[in-house]
Amino acid sequence: MVGLGTEIVPYARRFRRDLLSLVDDPAVWLHVHLDWHSVEEWIVQPEVPIYLALQAQRVIGAIAATPPLSGAAWLRLIALRTASPSNDVAKDVFAVLWCALRLRLIALGCAELAALALHDWVSDLLSAYGFTHIEDIITLRRRGAEVPESPRPDLRIRHAQTYEASAAAAIDRAAFSPLWALDEGSVWQAARTAASFTIAEERGRAVGYQISTLHGESVHLARLAVLPEVQGSGVGGALLSELLESFIKRGVLAASVNTQASNVRSQRLYERYGFMHSGLDIPCWRIMLA
Repeated sequence: MVGLGTEIVPYARRFRRDLLSLVDDPAVWLHVHLDWHSVEEWIVQPEVPIYLALQAQRVIGAIAATPPLSGAAWLRLIALRTASPSNDVAKDVFAVLWCALRLRLIALGCAELAALALHDWVSDLLSAYGFTHIEDIITLRRRGAEVPESPRPDLRIRHAQTYEASAAAAIDRAAFSPLWALDEGSVWQAARTAASFTIAEERGRAVGYQISTLHGESVHLARLAVLPEVQGSGVGGALLSELLESFIKRGVLAASVNTQASNVRSQRLYERYGFMHSGLDIPCWRIMLA
């Protein structure tokens, strides 16, 4: 059991240095899935539910999630200062942290919480506390200088600015279910750090967008979203063609993308452009809170 001296408290600015020290400690068991944010950037965002476990005023654990978006949220951070994530102390610390976070998320109107298990020990913990493995996130890769012609040469594909994150977020919310949609702040942060942010326009109307990042000699398609009413009409292919061609001109021949194993339509699109399943799969877990 967690000792009587263990206290669970919501994050406050006075704990900033202690929390950053916790996540920087190589001996800590750490799960971090913050997309385009650093931990330091993420913890200062308003309304982010974060809880800390303190023992003798020392932070020994932390847990955090996104604020719910249309009733859905993601578990973003687990940190446990313990010899093993599977020992009784770790399980007890996680249990009380999870209890505090769960109650807060329910109070915020969260109906479902999901997590990507980047480590086996995360899957073990989530499974023990009622999460269900719902599917995998798969990674597709390609390399080469050949790109199929755009299926929609009539579309205007233009570079976008960060202030257009709100328009991109509106497309995102329309294209994806609440669990998988990005809020405006996430799109803005992604656009701010992107190597490429483009919007597809049809008769002056924004109908799709993509955001990509550059990692060494490989471009990663981080987000591709198309309005539901024009999906299947070649908008995604047009965005993908322009993206790959623009980076090939810069000498970047390798590309990668993640998608849901259940998203057959997106996989078919990427396969037409030479992407192949790399075998790197990440389990996605979910728990219903209401």
